[in-house]
Amino acid sequence: MRAGKFAIWAAAIVASATVSSLAMAGDHWKFNVINKSNTAAVEFRTQENGDWSSNWISDRIQPGDTFNMDFGTSKGDCTVRTQIHFADGSKFDAPVDYCKVNNLYIHDDNITWD
Repeated sequence: MRAGKFAIWAAAIVASATVSSLAMAGDHWKFNVINKSNTAAVEFRTQENGDWSSNWISDRIQPGDTFNMDFGTSKGDCTVRTQIHFADGSKFDAPVDYCKVNNLYIHDDNITWD
């Protein structure tokens, strides 16, 4: 009888850990984008298999503004090349580890995150 209770208890712990890790994985691709540059960001694109995505933002992100980003998935590589276009025509791209991003900061010529 004890072995049966232990098996049920162990299964419940494993199921709980699995659900918890899935919930955390789902948050990998949700984060805040904060524009710390001097220019409005008008495009935010990611690269997959050598091709750039469509623009992830629908409106410009003014200097000092925050945009809530949700890629809608947590699947794929953590590190993704990301390209930012500004209203003045300038742009840059850099690798971003989205598995570690809570807040992504756009600067005039680079991206940082925490």
